[in-house]
Amino acid sequence: MHRIAWLVLALIPVDLLAADLNEELLTAARKGDVAAVTQLLEKGAAIETKTAYGQTPLYLAAMNGHDDLVRFLLEKGASPDVTDTFYRAPMLTFAITRGHFATAKLLIEKGTGNPDQLLPQVVQVGNVELLRALLDKSRPSQAALDSAYEGAQQRNQVGVAAFLKKAGAREPAPPPKIDPKLLESYAGNYKSEGAPVGIKAFVRDGVLMMQAEGQGEFALTPKSDTVFQFAPAQITVEFSSPSSFTLRQGAMSYLFKKAVTQ
Repeated sequence: MHRIAWLVLALIPVDLLAADLNEELLTAARKGDVAAVTQLLEKGAAIETKTAYGQTPLYLAAMNGHDDLVRFLLEKGASPDVTDTFYRAPMLTFAITRGHFATAKLLIEKGTGNPDQLLPQVVQVGNVELLRALLDKSRPSQAALDSAYEGAQQRNQVGVAAFLKKAGAREPAPPPKIDPKLLESYAGNYKSEGAPVGIKAFVRDGVLMMQAEGQGEFALTPKSDTVFQFAPAQITVEFSSPSSFTLRQGAMSYLFKKAVTQ
């Protein structure tokens, strides 16, 4: 009888058993169950197994703020540099957005992300300890520091601005004067194949304004005849012509073209 049972078990594909373990690992990670995760890893579950949207056990633990499990998985060698395929968001972005700052600090300390791309996210939430962890880990470029400092000033983040100033950020230069006719040439409705919403550009009181569909309008500060910024959201808009611009925010970059009116 025991021999028959053994033969039946031997017929079960190994990859099917592994798949079950991996699914259990993902479930345990969502719950933050350190004991269950430990046991599943010991049984052979893959530490970098992923959901249908590319989320690993560490990703699931981080997005839910399970600090003990995040620390455990990082010590086991789990990669903190994972981006999901649905929101296209790094796990650090999820942790920061949901206010899991202790988790975010752990990810920063172990991650290898570009500090120029991480700095805007960290500065925007206004957490000085998180900012300290990032600057202790790696040094952003001078341009990134300056831009983050300008954004902190505009958002009236006194503590963050003071910390960035001490870290070497420079005062923003006075904005250049742009020919009013050039500004007016940028006005229009723009669409992008990569972005889900269109953007309207218009001029008000000599200032280039933009407004995404369904969102509030914002004023752009000129850096040159073709480059404009909205520092509070770390947005840079660069015109290649009066009919197209590239919008950059963090690691995201979208090409917008002026819609042709019939």
